[in-house]
This record gives sequence, structure tokens and C-alpha cells, in this order.
Amino acid sequence: MIETIASVLKAVFGSKSSRDVRRMRPIIKKINELELTYQSFDEDQFKAKTAEFKQRYQNGETLDDLLPEAFALVKAATRKLCGTTYDVCGREVTWEMVPYDVQLIGGIVLHRGHIAEMATGEGKTLVATLPLYLNALSGKNVQLVTVNDYLAQRDSEWMGLLFKFLGLTVGCIQSMMHPELRRQMYACDITYGTNAEFGFDYLRDMGMATDVSQLVQRDHFFAIVDEVDSILIDEARTPLIISGPVAVSTHQYDKLQGSVEQLYKAQSQLANTLVREARDIFNNPNSTEDDISEAVMKMVQVKLAMPQHKQFLHVLEDGQIMKRVERAETNIRSEQNRMLFEELRSELFFTVDIRNNEADLTERGRTMISPKDPDAFVLPDLVVTLQDIDNRTDITEEQKLDEKEKFREKFGEKSETLHNISQLLKAYCLFQKDVHYIVQENKVIIVDEHTGRPMPGRRFSDGLHQALEAKESVTIERETQTMATITIQNYFRLYEKLAGMTGTAETEATEFHQIYKLDVTVIPTHRPCIRKDLTDSVYKTKREKFNAIVTEVLDCINRGQPVLLGTISVEDSEILARMLKQRNVFPKVLNAKEHASEAEIVALAGQRGAVTVATNMAGRGTDIKLGEGVADLGGLHVIGSSRHDSRRIDRQLRGRCSRQGDPGSSHFYIALEDNLMRLFGSDKIIAMLDRLGGGLPEGEEIQNPFLSKSIETAQRRVEQSHYAIRKRTLEFDDVMNKHREVVYAYRKEVLYSTDLRPMLFSILEEELMLRIREFFEIKEDKDDRNEVKTFLAWLCTTFPVSVSQGQIENYKLPTGAYDIDGMFTFVLDVITKAYEEKIKFESDEDRLQMERGMVLEAIDRLWQEHLHAMDLLRTSIQLRAYAQKDPLVEYKSEGYAMFAQLMHEIYQNILRNLLRPATSIHAFAEILKQMSRDEFEQVLNHPGQIPDVIQDQLNKLNQESSDHDKKTVVGG
Repeated sequence: MIETIASVLKAVFGSKSSRDVRRMRPIIKKINELELTYQSFDEDQFKAKTAEFKQRYQNGETLDDLLPEAFALVKAATRKLCGTTYDVCGREVTWEMVPYDVQLIGGIVLHRGHIAEMATGEGKTLVATLPLYLNALSGKNVQLVTVNDYLAQRDSEWMGLLFKFLGLTVGCIQSMMHPELRRQMYACDITYGTNAEFGFDYLRDMGMATDVSQLVQRDHFFAIVDEVDSILIDEARTPLIISGPVAVSTHQYDKLQGSVEQLYKAQSQLANTLVREARDIFNNPNSTEDDISEAVMKMVQVKLAMPQHKQFLHVLEDGQIMKRVERAETNIRSEQNRMLFEELRSELFFTVDIRNNEADLTERGRTMISPKDPDAFVLPDLVVTLQDIDNRTDITEEQKLDEKEKFREKFGEKSETLHNISQLLKAYCLFQKDVHYIVQENKVIIVDEHTGRPMPGRRFSDGLHQALEAKESVTIERETQTMATITIQNYFRLYEKLAGMTGTAETEATEFHQIYKLDVTVIPTHRPCIRKDLTDSVYKTKREKFNAIVTEVLDCINRGQPVLLGTISVEDSEILARMLKQRNVFPKVLNAKEHASEAEIVALAGQRGAVTVATNMAGRGTDIKLGEGVADLGGLHVIGSSRHDSRRIDRQLRGRCSRQGDPGSSHFYIALEDNLMRLFGSDKIIAMLDRLGGGLPEGEEIQNPFLSKSIETAQRRVEQSHYAIRKRTLEFDDVMNKHREVVYAYRKEVLYSTDLRPMLFSILEEELMLRIREFFEIKEDKDDRNEVKTFLAWLCTTFPVSVSQGQIENYKLPTGAYDIDGMFTFVLDVITKAYEEKIKFESDEDRLQMERGMVLEAIDRLWQEHLHAMDLLRTSIQLRAYAQKDPLVEYKSEGYAMFAQLMHEIYQNILRNLLRPATSIHAFAEILKQMSRDEFEQVLNHPGQIPDVIQDQLNKLNQESSDHDKKTVVGG
């Protein structure tokens, strides 16, 4: 009912996007009128107008005030440049673009901080120049975020002609670029780059720079995200992480890989046997109902053991068998049949759950891996064991400490072994080569599941990547520890204003609004889209589906129509390419393995007779122009070999054809054994197959109007599942983000401060007063002398200063209480004088560097430890759900306590280093100047008797020389 009312209202009043577009028409009219007045300008006048706009902005006019004139100037400049030939990425290009009205509308939408959904080929690259130019007038750095380095370089050079003509500077960030060059690129008015490069630069600036001169970024004012759905949604599940190698590697993947591989092979043989036995029963006309029930149970076992087993899937092509297996599995998983489920499971070596991405050893599997040690997979209770050692009376305290250390070491080794086995099992059972990852140049490279793009430099976390390296027998990289991390969501939330553009955003409008506060506006096309979207063709098996696809490709080739064949995995693209080659068709193949030539392959996909096989990224951001005569043949024909988990990816593939009103067509093929249908399809599909029975001939297409709705329903389920994962990930990261904001703000204050002494002494005063109150405020049952000794122990440990017990007891009043304020003033004065003595030979610059290094060292080291501790907490906190507690609430609570402890430890670390020797070479020279001739000769002749103060300086200088500086210090 609600949907019906909504559709009626939409028919009467139009969609929100159409109403927004109507309201912009008067602005477009004004832009076009102003543009006429600028058409006579020469290049100098264009640059002068830009300078005028900048000055007017500085004088108080807003960017909204300047918008009509600025957009008009950009449009006039594009018209002036028409016919100009220049170089873009080594190719000669001629400028031939002037923005249409719909592109001006798109520019306004982007400037207002919204997402512009514009169909493929509508010129989004040019659209972005309008708001980029306008916002760059502010004098702040504005950024265009793209999906890869090639597009960043291409667009910066392509659109750079226009920006430079208008008097602006353009930069481009590329991977492996030197920091100094990066700083120059960010210093430009407009900077192009990828989301990863911008994010990593932020992490290096805020989390690793030790001086302001090392910072590269300027600000986070305005950014336009190209292919915004790919970056802010598809890539948002993988955080940006800067990591470094751990000091000691403890993994055992290379030693355990052989055992797990044998286990996997044993399970494969078991599955082969079970499928063969079940198939024989199904094919035997004399089989009784009991026999068939037994065969169904064998198939259920295979589904538990290896749900992607090829022969198993082949048997399930029979709708009746599939239906019975699904029902039997549902039945044995019920609580009343728990014993039967455990009995079936006990015969396997491990079980696999694809939906939850889990693999779990059974008792039989554990015995196979460790036949001689029945307790190999049993972890003792850490707390209880340590308490038992404490309670022993037959050993000394030193022996207890030794026993505890041995137990902890053994516990850690065992825990690591179990974790390594678990990750290896996942690597073998859940991660497929050429689907989830590829192997190139002796490295395992992740393949993005949505775009098909390889992600070099990214690694699966928690040891999984090393498990895959062991599985593929490539070099196992050292374990790493996280040094800095941020999610894509929280990085882009840093911007004052964020905008995006894509051809497919409307289906994810809710997520964009809820997470990024971005609204989606659908921009009408310049010319009507005349693409023909054919009804999906559905087959029982992948084999039949692939044969039908090859037949359609051959039909297109015979009439010269180009074909772009999109697949959801590298594996499928290579299978289809091989099948076509067997028919003497030699396609261009674009997948993660041929990623480097992506743009070139896709750009030629519209030429007459071309056949291009591509994973579903399909060259986003690259135009496919039709060859001569292709329009008369029906334009580019897009074939989807499968429906993707996300409707948006399917729309993106379809959008590769029919750009700017060109003809084109699209056709998707589906098999009922595709993962999407198998895992997320409804029970009604099984019922329909049951009705079809065995009467459907080989290769016959299934015609049923219900199927299209089922496919969309399955996609919605997957989208909802992925959204829930991303939202949950963000909720957990929001906790860490609050910690990150505080630490990075503190770090930034330290970097930019020209005098850190007030900050240091503020920490000192707060901590000193806290400790004095803790030890000397009146409490019941307190031994004052013991409190004095404890306080002095803390004081001398933290600040190596000389304060006696008598000096402290001087502040004891006749009432027995202590003069807190007097004692505070006295101790503070002692510490202050000691600090003054330490820095008296330092120049202001050297003292600032020393203080900054002292604070940053404490922050960085302890922050890294905090990241590791929070990772461990997040992993373990999920178990709280079994105790009917919300893991997120528990994570927030414990995380807050851990963060409070972190800040306390940072302050303590700073105070402990406050009076430690840390002297520059210049200060040491000053010390030598102050020495008498006798003292100097003593240093030269009796190095073993060097005064402590000088020896401290020498020791510190030598340490600095070996660790940081390239200066040479002699002495000591």
C-alpha cells in the first residue's frame, strides 16, 4: 500500500531528483548568458578573471555567489580550447569538449556536496572541472579522488590543460612518489590521486611525521570522489593500514602447511567417495526409498565437508535431488536432530560454512593432524593455571616466576599453532586462486571481489595472507604489526565538504546518506538512452550457461557486432576465453592478471568485430567509442556471464554500452548453481526445479517469470548482508576513531608547537599533584612512613632528582596531616631546577627538537601497542554475545578504559624522559667551552673518570648518532 501511494505521488510530482534539477534551470540560464560575454576573452583575460574571483572570495563573497560567473568562465574556456592538440599519458589528444546543460547541472550538484548519478559516457570527467575550479578559488587544496593511478594521471593531464589556461595549478599523486614531490603536488590548487594514496598520506602525516617539514597534505576542504560507489562502498570494508615487520616472527605456516594439505586431500577423497556412492544410488532404478534417503544423507555430508565440490554441484543439477538435500540439511540442523548432525559431522575431517566464511576441524581432523597428542587442540585455562602456580607451597617465589614464564611461553606457542592451523584451513577451503587472489611474481595478490582489480600492497589480516602464501608455495612474508590505520569511511568524513559521481548510486542512496550524509541526485542524460536490455536467460548448470554464451558471441561476430563479455571472477573469464579460442575466436582478456593494460583494452571494445572478455570492473572510467559502422549493427553488445551479488555492479556493466545516445544492448545469463542463487536464492526456486523434474532437455533455457524476481530478491539479500557488515565495521571503528582523533590532535599540537615547555609542565603539575594527593591525603589505616617511602620511590624512578625523606616529612603538620600545596611547590621547584640545569646549554631550536622527539616517541610507541591491544579486544569481544551481552557495548566500555590507560602511560613516559640525558652536539660543545683546562685534561687523560654529567652527554650523543643522526660523536 505504501509503495502504491509513493508511486502515485512520484507520477504526479516527479522524483526528488527531477524537482531538484528543475530548480537549477534558472542558474543554468544565467550561466549560459554570462558565458556569451566571456567568449571574446584571450588567455590573459581568463587568468585575470580567476585572480579577480580569488580576491572577491577573500573580500567576503561566498563560493555560491561566484558560482554562475565561475561556471560560465570555465565553459567559455572549454570553447576557446577546442581544436588544441596536446599530450596526455604519451598520446596526442585534441580538446573537443564544451559542457552541456546537464553537465552544468551535475557541476552544481557536486559543488553542493551531493552525489551526481550520471550515466556512463555523459562526461563526468569534464563535469568535475566546474566545482573543482570554483572551490579552488578559496585558496585551499581541492582534490579529485579516482580508482587507480592511471586514471589519476590521465585526468590530471587531460583536464590540466583547462585549469592551467584559467590560471590554476594542477598536481597528481602517484604511488611510490617521493615525499618532497608529494608536498609539491598538494601545494597545487587542484590535486588528483587515488583514495589509498590520500588516505596513506594522512596516516603518515598524522601518525608518523616527526617534524612539520615532513607533512605533505595541506587540508581536507573539498573532495570529489569519482566512481563514488566503488570507493565509498565496495572498498570501504577494507581499512587502510600502514604496518611494519614485527621484531620476532613466530608463525609456523611453512611447517604446518603439509599436514593441512594432507587433511584437505583426505577430505577431497572422502567427498569423491560419498558423491560417487550417492550418484550410483540415484541412478539405480531399483533403489528403494531407504536407499535414496541414505544417498541424500551422503550428499548432506558432502555439503558440510566441501560445498563447492564440482561433482557434488553436478549431481544437484537435478531439481528433485537438490530439493531433498536442502530439506534434509534443514532437518538435521534442527535441535531435535542434534545427535544425527554430530554423527554425520564426526565422519568428516572438517566442516565448511561459506556464508559465514568459516572452516572448523572435527575430532577426526584433529586426530589426523596430531595423532600422538590428544591434548594438542586443548588450551589450558590461563588464569586458573597461574593461580595454581601461585598457590604452590613446595617451590620458592623465584621458581614460581620461572614456572609462570615457562607456562606462558608454552601457552603462546600452542595458541599460535592452533591459530595457524585455522588460517591454513580457511586458505584451502574458502579462498580460491584466480577468484579471491592471484599469484604473480612469487607473491599472493588480493583481487577485489567487486571490481576484479588486483590490490598490490594490500594483505589479508590475522595471518591469513601468510597461510595463502604457504598454500601457494611462494615466499612467506614476515608478520607485520599495525603502525597506523583508518577506514575509508572515517577518512572521507574528515572533509568539510564531500561530493561524488558515478553511473550507479541510487540503489545505495540510503547507505550514502546514513554513513556519509550524502544525498544522491540523478542527472538526466543529454540524449535519451536507447539501450535494449534483454530478459535474463536462465539455465540449470554453468556448463549449459557457458555454451549458450559462446553461441551468442559467435552470432554477434558473424554480423560484425562488438561484444563485451563481463564475468564475476578471473576464473570465469579464463574459462570463457578458452571456450572461444576453441571456436577460433581470440578475445582480448581483461582481468586482474592483465590489469596494467586495462584502459587500452576497454577503449577498443567498441570496434567492429571486437570481442573483449573482462571481469566486471569493465574498465570503469574509460570511454568505449563505437567504431565505424558499428552503430548500424546495433552498437556494443554487453553480455553478463552471471548476476553479481550487487545490482549496482550489474548496472555498471550494462552502462558500458549506449553512451551519449549510442545504440547498444545487454543480456545476462544465470545458472541455478551460481553462488548467488545457491546461497541466497529462495526455496521457491527449489520447488520450481522439482516441478520441472528431469524433463528439461540439456541446454534448454528455463522460462519462468518468477525467476527474475527471485534473482533481484537474492541480490537484495546479499546487499543487505554486505551493508550490515560495513555498518558493523564502522560502528566498531568509530570507537577507535575517537581514540585516533584525540591522539592525532595531540600529535599535531606537538608538531606545530613552537614551545613545548608549557605542555610538558602542565602534564608534570597535573601528575605530581595527583600523586601527592594519592599518597598524602588523610586516609584511614595508613602508615605515613611507608607512604613517604613509596612516594619517594616513585619520584626518584620517574625523575632522577635528590629528595630526602626528611625534606618530605618537613611538610607534616601538627595535626598529622600534610601540607599538600607546600609539598607540591617544593617538589615542583626541585624538578624545575633540574630541568633548567639539563637544558641550559641547549639552543632554543635544539631544546624544541629534543622535547618534540621525547613526546612523539612516547605517543607513537604506546599508540602502536594500543592498536594491537584493541585488535585483540575486538577479536575476543565477540564471545561476549554468548553471555547475552552486546559485543559493541562491551567494546566501547573496555576500549574507553584502555584509552584512559593509554593516555596515562603516555604522560608517565613523557615524565620519565623529562630529566633523562638528551643533549645535542651543539650543547655538548657548549659544555666543553665551560670546562676549565684541568677538567678538560682530566677528560683526555682519564676517560674512566669522566664527570657523570659529561659522560651522560657522551652516552646520549653516541646513542643519537647510531639511531638517528648522521653526525659522528667521539668520546666516552
